[in-house]
Parts: sequence; C-alpha cells; structure tokens
Amino acid sequence: MTEEERLAKNNRIREKGKQTKQKRKSQVCRAYCVKIDISHLNEAQKLHMKMLFVEAKWLYNHALTFTKEHDINDYDTKILTVNGLDKDRQPVTHELQYLGSQMRQSIIQGIKHSLKSLSTLKKHNHKIGALRYKSDYKSINLQQYGVTYRFYDENHIGLQGFKKRIRIKGAKQFWNISGLEIANAKLLNLPDG
Repeated sequence: MTEEERLAKNNRIREKGKQTKQKRKSQVCRAYCVKIDISHLNEAQKLHMKMLFVEAKWLYNHALTFTKEHDINDYDTKILTVNGLDKDRQPVTHELQYLGSQMRQSIIQGIKHSLKSLSTLKKHNHKIGALRYKSDYKSINLQQYGVTYRFYDENHIGLQGFKKRIRIKGAKQFWNISGLEIANAKLLNLPDG
C-alpha cells in the first residue's frame, strides 16, 4: 500500500466516523428482552444451547489459567481444545464444538475488560482480588448483528452455529419501530429459560 493510498483510506475512515457520531446524536439507546421458546427446540438444539454455556465456562477457565503465566492478549481464540479439571480435580481435555468464533472472542474480550477494571481500581488504591474460575457461565455476548445472530421475523432468530431458526417470544415490542438499528445482544442462561 502506497503512502497516498494509506492517507486516502485514513480519510475515508475519519469521514465515516464523523458520520457515525452525527447519526448517534439523534439516536436513543434501548434494551429489549426476548425469550427463546424452548418448547419448539428439538433435542439437538437443546443440547447445542446447553453446551454453548458449558463450553463458554471451559474457555473462560482455560483463559484464566493462561493469564497466570502469559499476557491475555497472546491468547489464541482459534484453539479447538482446552484443558481443565473434572469434578474430582483430575485433568481433562475438552473439545470445543459448539461455541462460535465471535462468541469465543467476546469471552476473551470480557476477561480483558475485567482485568483492565481491576487494574484501574488498584491504581486508585482500592483493595482488589483476582478473577476467579467460574462453575457456570451465565451470559454470552453476541457481538455482531447479521453474523453472530439475526432476526428473521418477529418470531424467529438465528444464532451462529445453529442450522435452523429458533422460535422466540417478545420481539413484537420493538419489531415495528421505524428507523430501528440493532446493535449487540446477550444470550442469557436464566433459571426460567
């Protein structure tokens, strides 16, 4: 890339950023909650949904172990196997089959944010501890609309890794809003579904 092309590219990026800032001045941020209709999931989809959170826990704990000796920025999110301990504290190797690439990246990004927050608190003379291993994982950030997740209509959503559409309830509360721009979402594992 020549110097002239690089400068032209930087100018395009700068202009796009200015347009985004201007557009966001008139926008209002809202959060909506929709629920996956579990009664319409087949057994494979139920297993996939459960294993998303199990694999997220495995990845989180493996990344925490990695941070004890290395920098979290050096962690490879493309790995397919992680090491951990079973209930008897014996070492086991788990294969990641269900967790999508952007979901993995969001888990590692969450650890980075937590470490940065702890560092800031420590600089301000707060007493802090370390990040702890999780026995269960409650939420997975879905970063990019159209890639990690998408709404097909007011009753169906698609998630990364799922072959079929997933039936949802509650999207009618925002479906007909004109000028709606969808940002990120979180997949929550709550006791009621």
